[in-house]
Amino acid sequence: MSVVIRNVPKGHNWGWYSREDPRMHLQTVDQKHDFKVWLERDGKRMFEPVGKIPAAVLKSLSQEVAEHRKFVETNWVRFMLKNDWLEMHISLPEVTLVAYPSFPHKFVRKLDLRTEIAPTYLATLKPEIIELNQEMGSLRLGTNLPEAQAVDIRLSEILWQDEV
Repeated sequence: MSVVIRNVPKGHNWGWYSREDPRMHLQTVDQKHDFKVWLERDGKRMFEPVGKIPAAVLKSLSQEVAEHRKFVETNWVRFMLKNDWLEMHISLPEVTLVAYPSFPHKFVRKLDLRTEIAPTYLATLKPEIIELNQEMGSLRLGTNLPEAQAVDIRLSEILWQDEV
């Protein structure tokens, strides 16, 4: 079990369990309540309650998620990586990410590294020194370098888009 948001509102802890639906969400994990909200659909950010949730609970959680969305998403990315729910395909200068590759609701994001890093750094990259880093929830470039010189691109900023 992973608790991501504590005591919002008082007495409600939110997170997910180790065997979960492969779609970003938060659910109560405090043993006293049974609520769930979806936070994504088809790679788009959203906030959608499942079933009836008291208005005060929903309002508090919605505000907390809005204020700490990056934190929630980064923790979900780490969970995705742990569960092999994210694949990477490299064809430099492009990296393709496939979220939930074995599920019907999979989605794809392409990242052109020319828009992310300097051309001189890009020229030094090879596919074997690019990885998905679970600890950081990032796309790590330059795994052959000391950690301080590697470049981490936050996967939550690539994977989910705001609804328009």
